[in-house]
Amino acid sequence: MKAIAGLTVLVAIGLGLAVTARAEPSHLEKVQAVLEKYLADRAPVEKVTGVAAYVSFGDPGPAIEAFAGKVGRGPNDAAVTQDTLFQMGSTAKSFTAAVVLKLEAAGKLSLDDTIGRWLPEYPAWKDVSIRRLLNMTSGIPTYSETQEMSRLWAEEPQRTLAPEELVALAYPSDTNRLPKPAGWFYSNTGYILAGMIAAKAAAKPFATLVHELVLEPHGLSSTFYSAGPYPAAVIGRLAHGYFENPACTEYQPKCTVTWNKPILGRDMREASVSWAQAAGGAIANARDVTRWMRAVFEGRVVPAVMAPRGQQAEWLSLVSLKTGQPIRDVSPADPAGFALGLARAIHGTTNGGKGSAQWFYEGMTLGYRTLYVWYEAEKLLITLQTNSQPPEGEGKLGAAVEAIHEVVKR
Repeated sequence: MKAIAGLTVLVAIGLGLAVTARAEPSHLEKVQAVLEKYLADRAPVEKVTGVAAYVSFGDPGPAIEAFAGKVGRGPNDAAVTQDTLFQMGSTAKSFTAAVVLKLEAAGKLSLDDTIGRWLPEYPAWKDVSIRRLLNMTSGIPTYSETQEMSRLWAEEPQRTLAPEELVALAYPSDTNRLPKPAGWFYSNTGYILAGMIAAKAAAKPFATLVHELVLEPHGLSSTFYSAGPYPAAVIGRLAHGYFENPACTEYQPKCTVTWNKPILGRDMREASVSWAQAAGGAIANARDVTRWMRAVFEGRVVPAVMAPRGQQAEWLSLVSLKTGQPIRDVSPADPAGFALGLARAIHGTTNGGKGSAQWFYEGMTLGYRTLYVWYEAEKLLITLQTNSQPPEGEGKLGAAVEAIHEVVKR
């Protein structure tokens, strides 16, 4: 891959963050250096061309906003800027959780309602609760790892898929016998089902609920969600996104060549994101992702009080990735947990060589990644976005976030 070139745009917001003439680099300059190093080191492996960062010390400020590289591989592609958008991937699962919890607060549904109550057309899953859909303990396979999904990506990338079509890829039948997962298992199908339940309970399309309950109340003017094609104005701001992951899928037996081989190296910018929908089909910039996640973790999205316990507590209630069972918090013995569209794990080597527990999520679609980390003790939130799905195990956005944290922490 050719070396990254192009204009770097840098913005500082808030008192005391402007670049001044002094020997010691400012926080802003140090963040910029991290981004430049990430591109220099990782572009040949991860096949990224640009990266955006937003570091929030509070809402509405102060903050650091920085960008490096270009929006694509073309010689005339523009620099990444504040206007550049990236697909959010599964960081947008928090939208689905928020919609469900707000509908619960309005008395429209309960987290303990079952699929059987709302979607009786899926009797094989009739006893699964909405809570288990959202915390990934449903025992339902994921449609996104199936051969048919790979075929659709390769052969019909512009097709708009209905939620029912996605669910059908995972639903058991005489001709569809995907392995039934146990314990904690990452299933995008659960979030599609949760979106369908929310739409039925509210008697409104899920996209409308996202706009009314998430985007508009929180002023997310550079965040977009659609169940179908995105407008040209949104695609025009979207970075090019490259699929570069040759790994086999979850359901490939004795795999030697991935079902996704036909899309390797493909720019997925123009492809439909309807395959993700309530499981992560949103588009945003790093500033909006940060603004939204601060609102979530600061308790400004759902009511704090609800019998038998507050909805915010319900949202943050963890299950273990090891066992699928509820846990009070992560620990060295059980270091990773999942709540309702939110993840928590022990990160870094701070505190005398011991890692600390942080809320985070790295969402990934066919050509994009969005990663945020919430450093609760410092009230600091860092978001990074870039434009590839790299070979499995080669994505190093997390290391870049840790490097940024080291240069800005107070």
